[in-house]
Amino acid sequence: MIKLENITKTFKMGEETIKALDNINFEVEQGEFVSIIGPSGSGKSTLMNILGLLDVPDSGKYILEDIEVNNASENKLANLRNNKIGFIFQNFNLLTKLKAFENIQVPLIYKGYTNDESKKIAYTLLEKVGLKGREEHLPTQLSGGQQQRVAIARALSCNPDIILADEPTGALDSKTSMFAYRKQGSLRIKVQI
Repeated sequence: MIKLENITKTFKMGEETIKALDNINFEVEQGEFVSIIGPSGSGKSTLMNILGLLDVPDSGKYILEDIEVNNASENKLANLRNNKIGFIFQNFNLLTKLKAFENIQVPLIYKGYTNDESKKIAYTLLEKVGLKGREEHLPTQLSGGQQQRVAIARALSCNPDIILADEPTGALDSKTSMFAYRKQGSLRIKVQI
């Protein structure tokens, strides 16, 4: 389902060129659970952004479900992101002016759900992650762990095939953490960075 071949990514920092990824090769098959570990600054988030189609490598090949994404159009990439990938970002990336349930509605509305349908799904997911009664709260009115749970619920909202999680459960208890990896009793591809 996911195949990376010789992926390289560099960044310019002033005069210095930093090689964040250097010839990364690996495959993830359907049903596998993969954790990528390493010290801070080792390229884990950069790799997640490439896997999640938010960034492109400088060189190498990325194949997602038989599609060579290096050659895909922006519309095709956006469609793949919306239909195949759920993100749990390290800093949550919640929209500060939207309530908890509205943050979950955003990807659902992009996918074509009505306001009523998406609100019902959002409320159900918030209850599953232990945030019943917090649906109308803004992110600034939630603790760090509660914001993480909103981010997890948002990532699961469109029932993606792939969950990319960048340190998603650091502030969560083990029961809530496991919800990020289980959906309706079946384990799916999860790439945890």
